[in-house]
Amino acid sequence: MKVASMLGILLLAVTIVYIEWKRSEEKKARMISAGVSAVSAIIGIILLFDPRLPGPGVIIKLLFGGLDKVMK
Repeated sequence: MKVASMLGILLLAVTIVYIEWKRSEEKKARMISAGVSAVSAIIGIILLFDPRLPGPGVIIKLLFGGLDKVMK
């Protein structure tokens, strides 16, 4: 079941990159779109295998939690 989900994530990412590649004329915009889609697909696959990983909010709080106390 996880293999089918992984293939679905990859299929969606490839479809998004293909559509954006055809619509965009700038090489820089194409690379950014492909990069964001690739990172998103990788994160999706990682979360598929280990759904208990902390979200981005936890990481931001860990990095900047002390800064919040200093600014008050």
